[in-house]
Amino acid sequence: MNTLQAGQMFLEAERALEVAKQAKAQAEEILKEALAKNGTETVIVGNEKVMLITANRRSYNLKTLTDMVSSATLKKVTKTEVDSKKFQSAVELGIIKSDVAEAVTKSTPYTQFRVYDLNDNVEQGDATAKVA
Repeated sequence: MNTLQAGQMFLEAERALEVAKQAKAQAEEILKEALAKNGTETVIVGNEKVMLITANRRSYNLKTLTDMVSSATLKKVTKTEVDSKKFQSAVELGIIKSDVAEAVTKSTPYTQFRVYDLNDNVEQGDATAKVA
């Protein structure tokens, strides 16, 4: 298989994935409506059972938690992360010196595909490119 064929196969798969995601979202809404109409949260399809589960996402008030627990407990239940964009901006502004940035930064190479619409005159590396 040549690179053109492989590229075409990749783009077709990417488009099919997007169509499938949209179809799944639509099917979920239709199924929710059908389950509600029938007063149930379960449907059996062949050898598979589909259940509508209601769950809760939790969020926490860090300021209140900080005021109510010890610093040792707070340290055990929280984690800190460096915001890459803000870090880079601080380096560019001179707030963080470049030697400090180099000392604390580990760079790990990775690969990804970016898809550009040639009709939009998008240059390689442009932030508007679609990352696959």
